[in-house]
Amino acid sequence: MIIVKLKKGKEKKIKNGYLWIFKDEISEITGEKIDGELCNVFSNNFEFIGKGIFSKSSNITVKILSLSDEEIDEKFFYKRFIKALKLRTGFGKSYRFFHAEADGIPGLIIDKYNDFLVIQFRNKWVEKNKDSIINTLKEIFGNEIKGIYERSDFETSSKENLERYVGVLWGEEPSDNLIIEEEGIKYIVDIKNGQKTGFFFDQRKNRIYIRQFSNNTIGLDAYSYTGGFALNMAKFGAKKVIAVDKDKYALELLKENAKLNDIENKIEIIYGDVEQYLLESSEIFDLMMLDPPSLIKKKNERFKGVQIFKGISELGIKKLKNFGILSLCSCAYQADISLLIEALRRSVENEGIMLQNLDIIIQSNDHPWILQIPESLYLKCLWIRVLR
Repeated sequence: MIIVKLKKGKEKKIKNGYLWIFKDEISEITGEKIDGELCNVFSNNFEFIGKGIFSKSSNITVKILSLSDEEIDEKFFYKRFIKALKLRTGFGKSYRFFHAEADGIPGLIIDKYNDFLVIQFRNKWVEKNKDSIINTLKEIFGNEIKGIYERSDFETSSKENLERYVGVLWGEEPSDNLIIEEEGIKYIVDIKNGQKTGFFFDQRKNRIYIRQFSNNTIGLDAYSYTGGFALNMAKFGAKKVIAVDKDKYALELLKENAKLNDIENKIEIIYGDVEQYLLESSEIFDLMMLDPPSLIKKKNERFKGVQIFKGISELGIKKLKNFGILSLCSCAYQADISLLIEALRRSVENEGIMLQNLDIIIQSNDHPWILQIPESLYLKCLWIRVLR
């Protein structure tokens, strides 16, 4: 087994629950350095700190699995999965069942869509333990699931040479379009071809939150994907909702989702670039959701992030009525709340506009935010009222 010895004092954050050990925090490594192997971590004084996943290919050299000297086997997976299940009571039949570090296993993502599980293996170690993970999931869910499907076709900067597998791991193959229900609205989900695993469960809180402002409004769902916000606005009283995206396939699903919920007459679908649409459209809105894809990946891109969010917000606010409501979202850890606030403030410079905060809403609780792991807070939505 690989042995990792930390520099003096670097064990404190691990004991407090932070799971990542960086290259520059290590004083010595013994054993063959292989990606995805287990390692034992010791302090500079040779105190046992924990067991983790070793990666020679990443600046994050170790990701901790356990702070105790336990066996990492199917019993380990069972305990982690049962704990995750207990934390997700009240989410219905479809939700994120397991969220990587935030649930205690770095690199493992599992979403539940009714009676199917969809998995992403995001590091070499979980990939190597695929069979144990599948066996444990079958034991826990039993007849509640019909199949387990893999979607490990995500973009990554990892140098661990991960497999890019998509397909059935166990049981039945899911249909091309599953129908799930969330808080009274039905969604068609393509877990085989959709973004991520097919649906963005992390926006559940915001989809519910937007309902209270929707009655008798004209709304915009920008970067709409399959229409989560458009459907909620239309279902809860909006006179008209415009959904804009440049993913043609997602917009086709949005169209079907609108029919499924009997609100197709309320939603206008536009294929195209959001910024271009805002520049050219003459429509004025009461309610607007700006939920762009992840725009910045690194800390040194923060200035660039402010400029991008500022530009989007400036275009959006110009299309909002007085007392109109805007939500600006970031799904990138590096684009935090302070960055969104700065971008919004600068978007109305010299315009005589006041921006009143209504709320700050983060990811749904099936995507846990662990306070000791700052990176586990990634989705932030700032809700504001525009006062001219």
